[in-house]
Amino acid sequence: MNYFTEKLTKMEPAPGYRVRVQFEDGFKAELDLSPLLDEGPIFAPLRDPAFFGAVQLDRGVPVWSDDVDLSPGSLRAWAEAGRVLSVEETDEWVARNSHPAASVA
Repeated sequence: MNYFTEKLTKMEPAPGYRVRVQFEDGFKAELDLSPLLDEGPIFAPLRDPAFFGAVQLDRGVPVWSDDVDLSPGSLRAWAEAGRVLSVEETDEWVARNSHPAASVA
């Protein structure tokens, strides 16, 4: 697993602040993104349900506007963990679950 090269093939809003995601390798999950709503002003626009529902994919990266996007690698780690992780937890998850052969050159 190389979290730095992850790409989404599908992401759609679900009820609440949840999303359904599918990655290039076919892995699918549903994830509650509501913990991000209190993670600073960059994610504040996501509180608006209409804005949240307007997510699009740009070359496999989920974006809401020029200012709001999410790392597909972080989304994959969170989906595998079953919840949004803190920055530190995400870094630990990626380090623990990455395979040396999949490292970025």
